[in-house]
Amino acid sequence: MVQTTPDPPVSAVQYHDQTCHVRHRITPHSLDFSRYPAPFKTYACQGRIPLDKAAGTQKASGGDKALIDLDATVDQVLVRQVPDKEQNEPIDLKTVSRILALSYGVTLSDRARGIPFRSVPSAGGLYPCQLYLSVQTMPGVETGLYYCDMVQGFLCKINSRPLDMKKTVPGQERAGAYLFITGIFYHSAWKYRERAFRYLLLDAGHLAESVMLAARAAGVGARVGYDFDDQHLIQGLDLDVACEVPLACLFLGTGTAEEDAPDTQLYHPASPGPEPFAPVRYEILEKAFKEGSLIVQSRVPDSCPGVFQHTPSGFTPIPPSGLSTEVCFVHALTHRRSRRNFTARELPRSVWAAFFRQVFSGIFSDHIPEETGASAKPFLVPAMICQNLEGLADGLYTFSPDRSQLACMHTGSQANALARVCLDQAWIGRAAVNFLFLADLGAVESALGSRGYRYVMMHAGRAGQRIYLAAEGFGLGCCGVGAMYDTEAAELLALKTGSVLLYAVAAGPVKKKGNMP
Repeated sequence: MVQTTPDPPVSAVQYHDQTCHVRHRITPHSLDFSRYPAPFKTYACQGRIPLDKAAGTQKASGGDKALIDLDATVDQVLVRQVPDKEQNEPIDLKTVSRILALSYGVTLSDRARGIPFRSVPSAGGLYPCQLYLSVQTMPGVETGLYYCDMVQGFLCKINSRPLDMKKTVPGQERAGAYLFITGIFYHSAWKYRERAFRYLLLDAGHLAESVMLAARAAGVGARVGYDFDDQHLIQGLDLDVACEVPLACLFLGTGTAEEDAPDTQLYHPASPGPEPFAPVRYEILEKAFKEGSLIVQSRVPDSCPGVFQHTPSGFTPIPPSGLSTEVCFVHALTHRRSRRNFTARELPRSVWAAFFRQVFSGIFSDHIPEETGASAKPFLVPAMICQNLEGLADGLYTFSPDRSQLACMHTGSQANALARVCLDQAWIGRAAVNFLFLADLGAVESALGSRGYRYVMMHAGRAGQRIYLAAEGFGLGCCGVGAMYDTEAAELLALKTGSVLLYAVAAGPVKKKGNMP
């Protein structure tokens, strides 16, 4: 079944405009649970390799099976990064099992609703992102291409030949193994319809950052890249682009892979099993993805246009904080949930200063620097609406480029107004901090082409993942928000024409949550 949309977009920016929510104009939509998306794909595997259960994080049966020998804290992983020279753990089955379990493993099974919750959040708990692993040489794993079934816990071999990375990501250094993040449109569109591409990109960003942090905790050097040959990857993974699309490439380890398999080796991908029903397809989603296929070679801009109509009224340095959390990174991942029962308790200065430090220190540092995707970083503008922060007036602030200062755009409580803008979700108005990620999409597209939309959205998702983990470490609640009345949001924040709110992440003290450090 195909759902057509009038006047399909000719650019990613136009896609964003056409999928704006307008108050009182959202078409009613009932959720058909008989057509609920499957939590994983089913392949006629050419072979299965069980993931190392000793490296798992699953808590579905009640007991912890976590990585008990990984004792890095949240603070160490987010801020005190392991030096590159120490990130030399071999890429083998045990290491890959650890990274996969930490980044996308099942941490809780809601049997009543049939939802396997993962170590990473997902809009609506739908988990549209999929992971594939390309192995050139790895102890314990045969050469080939694998689908990562993180629900049932195994690698499904779908091709005896790995991807030709020279064609997929031309000019990049070799890696020990490669993970690819894709997104299935219907898994998100089941609930979010035409806006599904927005959520796919945010979810992919969350997952990409989760893989990077998991690799760091496991002692493995890793990099993330958005610039790859779409068509080659679509063909290599045997994807139906009307249903599933590639979004990010992750490089694990450095310089340990052998040359690509010779052309004489048979290339015969396994086909996934048939869907139990024909999913609804939205032409606008495929069109928005295809518009971003071209990679525009662009240098990192010296400066990016501002997103606000007004200039700041003053600047406040973010105070230094010697506070750090001793919460284990593995514990934070396995216990992370979207919590939004916020309470109006004041957040001490030492806590919010350390919280901001964890979120923004070294952010995007593991992105391939020479890649065009890295050029999008300055276009993503982080800001916040805050209240009940000790020593800081309630109001709207933006972060300086080096994240050392807060620029005051407007004082006064605006959290309840933001709650109304975000589809009248009252809990947003009780959060101590609502992080906002903004961008001038016109400027992004002018500099980076339509593919730039993918970049800024996934960057926003990556930042969101850091907020979730930092909040967990400080005993705070956290919940991301991708739904808003877009024009009202721009008016509330006094944004320039063309500038938009991409993502909001609420955080703060919650009821019945552990004491703050």
